[in-house]
Amino acid sequence: MKTLFLLLASLMAIPSVAQFGNVLDRVNNAATNRANQKIDQGINKGLDKVEEGVKNGSKKPANGSKTAPTQNPDNNQGTSGTSSSDSNTPAKATPPSMRSYTNYDFVPGNKVIFDDDFHTDQDGEFAEHWDLLAGQAVLNKFGDGLVMKITDGNYGKVTPLMKGKAYLPKEFTLEYDYYQTPGAYGLVFWFEDANGAEVLTARASRDGVSSSFLVNDEMRDLSGNLPEELKFENFNDRWHHIAFIMKGRSVKLYVDQFRVLTVPNTTASPARIVFGGIGNQNDPLIFKNVRIAEGGGANLIGAKFGEGKYISHGINFDVNKAVIKPESMGELNAIMKYLTETPGTKFEIGGHTDADGSDASNLTLSQKRAEAVKTQLVSMGVEAGRLTAKGYGKTKPVADNATFEGKAQNRRVEFVKL
Repeated sequence: MKTLFLLLASLMAIPSVAQFGNVLDRVNNAATNRANQKIDQGINKGLDKVEEGVKNGSKKPANGSKTAPTQNPDNNQGTSGTSSSDSNTPAKATPPSMRSYTNYDFVPGNKVIFDDDFHTDQDGEFAEHWDLLAGQAVLNKFGDGLVMKITDGNYGKVTPLMKGKAYLPKEFTLEYDYYQTPGAYGLVFWFEDANGAEVLTARASRDGVSSSFLVNDEMRDLSGNLPEELKFENFNDRWHHIAFIMKGRSVKLYVDQFRVLTVPNTTASPARIVFGGIGNQNDPLIFKNVRIAEGGGANLIGAKFGEGKYISHGINFDVNKAVIKPESMGELNAIMKYLTETPGTKFEIGGHTDADGSDASNLTLSQKRAEAVKTQLVSMGVEAGRLTAKGYGKTKPVADNATFEGKAQNRRVEFVKL
């Protein structure tokens, strides 16, 4: 089977994959030659109001510590602010905003397969819903939340703990948040087929210079550069939201608000995902908020709205808050498009939670989240009178709240035609 590599940034030889060294050298040279290309960023002036409620960056330690930043990464699939290994130093840049995601077109799958932000785990322990395949990894406090740190190994490897080794459907999306510590090797994720062979690999480098794609047996080098906003000092010392979609034979990869790579044809057949890389205690590989979902793309949104009910798992919020994450704009843009094309239709926006927490707190949170979605859509141009907001808390589950997977399905936003 063809081995297919998807690589973020200029590539460098990795000891555990030395057999690919000559291929990586070629990609590195190609990527370097293209390092001055830019990806334009579209900004819609009509979204001036959407900045309200989006968290800004934070502070970083001045004592040189690489393990105890005070930045608040309390976000469930998204960047909440800039950070650094130096928590008393001012943040280098503001975080991506709702406005900067105006042209974002990534829409995640709606059937959640795996969703973990580590909020039920313990600091200093290994994640309950993950498996350690090689090296060492640990959960540690990073700001206000826990993150996975790969601290040892060449490669250290971790993977979601699933019932079977082949759980990925033909079409799926992957999202996670990644923090690049200066000096650390880039985080790698790769897909294996049902027999355990690697079929698709992606990695982030130390500085985020370019992105490359390569089918090594055909020697196809399909490469593109990251925009200036993500290069060098703009890549290090901060969180990045990574989004990946496999739909039909095509692959798309996003870093923050930018689509950095499109591959129209691939023969890979992924069955499961593994995260890993060269980690050490001083420069660990850091990530969090991993979500895998079946499906993806905006094609079904209009059809479901037309049927009178659309269930969204792509509008996401900060943990236990009603702050919409910027990467939710992909789905919000698609919903806005449908509402614009069907004037006069009215919908109730329903907020729903899982069963964690008290009935009262869940009801309040779900109401605030429904209202936040309405406010966001109104700020984008939808008439306020077409939308109502209602929170249901945990009273209308669509899956078993006793299971990890069921809770992920129950955290949702519903649009019901009135």
